[in-house]
Amino acid sequence: MCVAQKSKLADEQLNAEYKKAIKRTEEEETALRQNWPHTELVSLFRSSQRAWLKFRDSECEFIGVSSTPSPWQGVQVEECKLRMTIERIKYFKGIHSG
Repeated sequence: MCVAQKSKLADEQLNAEYKKAIKRTEEEETALRQNWPHTELVSLFRSSQRAWLKFRDSECEFIGVSSTPSPWQGVQVEECKLRMTIERIKYFKGIHSG
């Protein structure tokens, strides 16, 4: 399977795991608000995901350009994004499994 196909599947899995993690975070926020009514977890979690996506893209662009000054840069960038996405999926699974 080529990197593009693997990335598409990983993105789909990332979205599915993100939704599960959001649900778990909403439940935790609701529970915490019983004692601390101004607790904000969900908005912070969403913000962190947006920041992570920007980080992933810029980090992988840097890695691709700096490691291979050739036509293979695009492949390096996409492989990096795939690797980081798989790591993020594992992170999300840890959030909603607890």
